[in-house]
Amino acid sequence: MRLMDGENKKEGRVEIYINGQWGTICDDGWSDKDAVVVCRQLGYKGLSRARTMAYFGEGKGPIHVDNVKCTGNERSLADCIKQDIGKHNCRHSEDAGVICDYLIRKASSIKDSLASVCGLRILHRRQKRIIGGKNSLRGGWPWQVALRIKSSHGDGRLLCGATLISSCWVLTAAHCFKRYGNNTRNYMVRVGDYHTLVPEEYEEEIGVQEIVQHPEYRPDNSDYDIALVRLQGPHEQCTRFSAHVLPACLPFRRERPQKASNCYITGWGDTGRAYSRTLQEAAIPLIPKRICEERYHTKFTGRMLCAGSLHGQKQIDSCQGDSGGPLMCERPGNIWVVYGVTSWGYG
Repeated sequence: MRLMDGENKKEGRVEIYINGQWGTICDDGWSDKDAVVVCRQLGYKGLSRARTMAYFGEGKGPIHVDNVKCTGNERSLADCIKQDIGKHNCRHSEDAGVICDYLIRKASSIKDSLASVCGLRILHRRQKRIIGGKNSLRGGWPWQVALRIKSSHGDGRLLCGATLISSCWVLTAAHCFKRYGNNTRNYMVRVGDYHTLVPEEYEEEIGVQEIVQHPEYRPDNSDYDIALVRLQGPHEQCTRFSAHVLPACLPFRRERPQKASNCYITGWGDTGRAYSRTLQEAAIPLIPKRICEERYHTKFTGRMLCAGSLHGQKQIDSCQGDSGGPLMCERPGNIWVVYGVTSWGYG
């Protein structure tokens, strides 16, 4: 048994080795009691929590088992009652996961030491830079924000991505407010989100106090497509910072990313089948200004950055649902800077 794609070795998608193949477990009936047994089998004795709906991303290969039912007292998963090996009615979007030695972290536990710090990725690991979207690491982009439109039931649905730039201010695209207007009561902001359907203790949903669109923005074109959102709450105390909730840095005046910068876009945009439940990331190359001017003519202005793929490269571009989300590039010293917001594109 192994845990895959967690932020550390104590969590991840549960995979088991059967008939010479690593495979996953379907989450039908998956509960904390099952997680207790998995963690015990792996040698962990602390609090255990189950995760469902491919929380740690979709696995590959066979789905080995379904409908696992542990009492929590078994020594291994093999002792639990389950269906025959290979018998299931699931997809990998239902892969089960666990968090072992689960710690209930206080959301404000690091706010004092990090109150004046930006652009730090506390929960991430170095890995090969891949052009193309994939699941991000939980907590890997702590400034990622979901701008949500409120529904009549009081909850919300994803409207746009956004970037936390301080405790009380969020950066996004002005066009995100084109359909529903500037009435602040229509919107809420969710910080600390990773899997859109699984609540976490460091997630917060915060009301919107003010929407400030660039004064030169016009809905009939994409120039000046940028906006600030002021969150509800007292001065610089609107959100509670944690390892999962931190602001991105803003660039210095006239600072531009270098050609070889390590840059990413993030969001819950369309993955080809539906909106992703899990926060996606994609390494994205910057494109020289002159090339975009030749390709897009007057649509591309001097206030824009161009990033993505061109002829013959693996397709990588932002999608609906990524609008307003950040273009993040790494500055020397492992500091991450938001150089732009996703506005428009083709692909």
